Amino acid sequence: MDHFNHPELEVNMSTSGQQLHAFNPPNVPTPPPTYNQVCITPILPTSKLITLAGQTGLQSDGSIAKDIETQAKEAYKAVHNCLQAAGATPRDIIHVRHYIVKNTGNPEKDSLDVVDRGWGPLWIEFMDHESDGHRPPDTVVGVASLAKKELLYEVEVWALVSQ
Repeated sequence: MDHFNHPELEVNMSTSGQQLHAFNPPNVPTPPPTYNQVCITPILPTSKLITLAGQTGLQSDGSIAKDIETQAKEAYKAVHNCLQAAGATPRDIIHVRHYIVKNTGNPEKDSLDVVDRGWGPLWIEFMDHESDGHRPPDTVVGVASLAKKELLYEVEVWALVSQ
């Protein structure tokens, strides 16, 4: 696959070379007007940095699963779709940031450290399946809340693609 010539991306070109390009893939929920889901930033003529907005379990119809495991699985599907739309794969990920709501109202989950709330094995399974076990650096952050009160998990991804 040619990572740099995707007609659906319509990457802007200028006399000085490629410019950054932010967009929303059609198979990922449309975000509010304050941001786009994906941004491609050319680093060199043969490389590009891809940054994804935080991906969650929020569905296109506005529904949100009640448990962190289902939300994480849906977020990973969105990560995959965003990367694919930008001409990348999970193997190209260079950094990940996981946000987990600390106080969910579920005493059993809330008694666990945020790193032990069930999303981690799902992330490993996703990366094993989609990137042959690639383990990019990550940061895990416990937060008071996310953009919608029902959200329990969000993941941000950065990827680098070289030709």
